[in-house]
Amino acid sequence: MSARAEVQIHPTAVIEDGATLGPGVSVGPYAIIGAQVKVGAGCRIQAHAQVINDVELGENCLVGRGAILGDDPQSISFDPATPSSLRIGPNNQFREHVTIHRGAKEGSSTMIGSGNYFMVGSHVGHDAVIGDRNIIANACLLGGHVTVGNRAFLGGGAGFHQFTRVGDLAMVQGNAIVNRDVPPYVLAGAQSQLFGLNSIGLRRAEISADRRDDIKRAFHLIFRGDLNLSQALALAEQREWCQEAAQLLDFLRAPSHQGICRVRSRN
Repeated sequence: MSARAEVQIHPTAVIEDGATLGPGVSVGPYAIIGAQVKVGAGCRIQAHAQVINDVELGENCLVGRGAILGDDPQSISFDPATPSSLRIGPNNQFREHVTIHRGAKEGSSTMIGSGNYFMVGSHVGHDAVIGDRNIIANACLLGGHVTVGNRAFLGGGAGFHQFTRVGDLAMVQGNAIVNRDVPPYVLAGAQSQLFGLNSIGLRRAEISADRRDDIKRAFHLIFRGDLNLSQALALAEQREWCQEAAQLLDFLRAPSHQGICRVRSRN
């Protein structure tokens, strides 16, 4: 274990031989750090937390009380001897009792970017890929292979079916049931329904009014007209779009096998 003189380890914590702790790391009472774990500088591992198996934790992360990072996937057929990992970037906060599982197949990884905030009791399943600066609210549940972009907000108690995707700056209502892809920039909720655009989120992201209007035009072309998705996307190819609107259209051109969320009926 490197830099032991520079870390603060509570006497009841368990640090297995082989673990690497960077400068300024603190480890609280009864926490467990596994032999394969690499903890970046400045991380705080609070009481009763566990970071186990093959985990790389970036600098300045918080692992809250009772959180568990890197445990085995919740799959009946999973062999615990399978070498897989969890890779986490810097400046993430995992509050109390957050659970994030490692990859399910040999050599696979669950991936967490930087600057994310995982609230109490949220869960990320095996092989998920989470981008940067997302907020995952209390008791939000992400199944295996879920992909989340950047700066999304996922409401408390929302559940995401395995393999679904969530685009940049999307906002998902609390207690939503999501079993289809959530496009970038939208408001979604209920049972995989779209309510419109995340206008407040777009303004807070400092996207200009002209670009917001272009996103709105693209959204209305795809979701508010009389064309089906393929027809609307073909029509969209006949004009130029700003970068953000083009990103929305690209997302819709490559859905997962779950399909895309549907717009709530106005009736």
